[in-house]
Amino acid sequence: MLREVVVTATKLGAANIINVPASIQAITGATLQREDATGIMSVAGQIPGLAVQTLGPGDRRYIIRGIDSTGASTVGVYYGEAVITQGNSNDGGGFQPDIRLYDINRIEVLRGPQGTLYGASSMSGTIRFIPNKPNLSRTKGYVSIEDSQTQHAGNNYNVNGMLNLPIVKNVLALRLVGWKLYDSGYVNQIRVGSGVTALVNGVSTPIQPLGFLKGVNYDDVGGGRAILRYRPSRNLVVDLNYTAQSERSGGSSRWTPPGIQGFAGGTIPPVTGCDLCNTDVTQSPWKDNIKVFGATVKWTTRLGKLTATTNQFNRDTSFSFDSTPILVSFGVPVPAETLEPLKRKSNSTEVRFATTLNSPVNFVVGAFRQQTATNFAAQVITTDALGLVTGPFSSANSADALNYPGVGNTFFGRTDHRETVQWAGFGQATWKITHRWTAEAGARYYTENLSGVQVQTHPFGGFPPGTPSDVPVFDPNETFNKVTWMGDLSYKFGSAALLYGTVATGFRSGGLNALSEPFEPVPKAYSPDSLISYELGLKGRLLNGYLEYQLDGYLIHWNNIQVQLTTPDGAFVYQGNAGKAQVKGVEFQVKARPVRYLTTTVAGSYQNAYLLQGASAQQKQLNPTLGLTGDRIPNVPEFQFNVQLDYTRPLVGDWIGSLGTNVSYRGAVDSYFASDPFNLPLKAYTLWDLRAGVIYHHWSVTLFVHNATNDRAQVSAINSTQDPHALLTVQPRTIGITITRRF
Repeated sequence: MLREVVVTATKLGAANIINVPASIQAITGATLQREDATGIMSVAGQIPGLAVQTLGPGDRRYIIRGIDSTGASTVGVYYGEAVITQGNSNDGGGFQPDIRLYDINRIEVLRGPQGTLYGASSMSGTIRFIPNKPNLSRTKGYVSIEDSQTQHAGNNYNVNGMLNLPIVKNVLALRLVGWKLYDSGYVNQIRVGSGVTALVNGVSTPIQPLGFLKGVNYDDVGGGRAILRYRPSRNLVVDLNYTAQSERSGGSSRWTPPGIQGFAGGTIPPVTGCDLCNTDVTQSPWKDNIKVFGATVKWTTRLGKLTATTNQFNRDTSFSFDSTPILVSFGVPVPAETLEPLKRKSNSTEVRFATTLNSPVNFVVGAFRQQTATNFAAQVITTDALGLVTGPFSSANSADALNYPGVGNTFFGRTDHRETVQWAGFGQATWKITHRWTAEAGARYYTENLSGVQVQTHPFGGFPPGTPSDVPVFDPNETFNKVTWMGDLSYKFGSAALLYGTVATGFRSGGLNALSEPFEPVPKAYSPDSLISYELGLKGRLLNGYLEYQLDGYLIHWNNIQVQLTTPDGAFVYQGNAGKAQVKGVEFQVKARPVRYLTTTVAGSYQNAYLLQGASAQQKQLNPTLGLTGDRIPNVPEFQFNVQLDYTRPLVGDWIGSLGTNVSYRGAVDSYFASDPFNLPLKAYTLWDLRAGVIYHHWSVTLFVHNATNDRAQVSAINSTQDPHALLTVQPRTIGITITRRF
């Protein structure tokens, strides 16, 4: 029989996933380890209705059920009880952290609006990464070592392990997890430092560029987690947790396809793209430091369970990109790099009480508070023949690179500080009308206050004479209030099946725009957008538990969409609200044990996501990037499909053998609206993984192949006047071996 999977997504307590009247998928820790899954990209294809955009290491954007646009994230992300959702007007939306998935109990993916229990950013769904908790009575652990080789790249390694230590048996225990991994880069830069000149005897003279850098998009990650569990009595549990991860990469993962010409101008010569070639002229190193820590207290009473949790999420990101194309488009063909350091600190606190009454009605009620502060800077600095910045940023007019070419090194600079405080109260009740009929209803009241201050630290061309520098500009305070609600009705066919229908609402908060003066003013703020979802689903088990299925269909109406608008000259982007959209879809998952030792899983989705109300002719003329009525929502495949096979059986004596494969298909998508002149249609792709292994007592050895067909899957694309045609793909074919020792 298939193992039953227990989830805690309803916050009413643990429940078998088959008995929860919602579209939920859970990927267990055993599955993650068996499939050598280090991050969400490793398993995203297994989740119907989920698409993941990536711009390289540590840069993820989740899309559930076709709800995709810039602005705040449309998907809520949790690490244990900590809210780690990230997305604001500076990062383009949904720039999610990528904490590695070692010693994880399970991943829960909740599809559809989760605004009642999980708040504003869960308008299309929620993803929960749930680590294993300490075992209070048993010492155990594992060590895993992996070595692999990537085609067009080099050698990779991965070392990770866990140690569970009971300090006071059944009272106090510590669980430690650590990881260190390195993936070699597979994208090469082919014109680093091109176009750099120097003044020689007063004459601008070209300098010999570095030219070539191999494997710039390597991924170097190290991290660890510690959880201390204290249970002074049977009814009281206290968990203290701390996770830290550091990640760095040498450059961008974007590449210019063969036959496409990279940007050029002035002393910057033209160049044509090639397979896995990056045509930037500057180096763009990237660093990311993450810390998540907090405490959770659970107290069980006769009436229910009280949970109080507070968590801190700190992220320090050093992002940079080649801004030479932007300068070229303004007629200033000077190599330069934009540095965008971003520091973010977010504290979330929640107190909730979930009843366990011996009555037809049970409920969960709670209060939530989150305070977030972000400090962002943008600095445009000239670069040298190595593609590196020529010196530190300067606000002085004497360092202006536009007025003093060859002498000054700074083109532009600004800072942006934002603070957000959210409060919410929520409740959700379950009423067992009969032993077959159950009804649920819930609501959440949410209020948010936004404030900010911006400083232009170096305008293009320097500060005008007599103008004071570094003058702060305070954004007007904005307050948004919202009520979200849900209701569902379910009918249970004995223990074999559950039929349910759900109506739910969701939203995400508005935000503040960055200044673009002195060029063109943009609106100071943008408003929340919202949606309502109608869903009908059926789930259950057949053939005495040897087959399990989930099937659902939904209709979503999305209003006042947050979109990235452009000033009339196309020079600057900002956030605004425009239009309506509709999404219709079907999702399914079937898991079965057709013969002894073989487990098969087939999952897929159909999504039809398009604009019901797009830009008018006048709006389109002013901003060609806006979508028209009928345009499909970008980055949303019409079809997704996944097949997994796992065959594990005894061999000889105590030896156990295992074979497995995972095939994922994603249909074609548009990277932007189809009517956008910068749209790059992305082809459908299929990714195929293979593995074979043996287990002997505490030892296991697995051989694996990722991306067996070496497909250049077109995962994402970037294209604009200032940032021309580029693609992003998955890691090329990688072959390796993993050895694990448990104790």
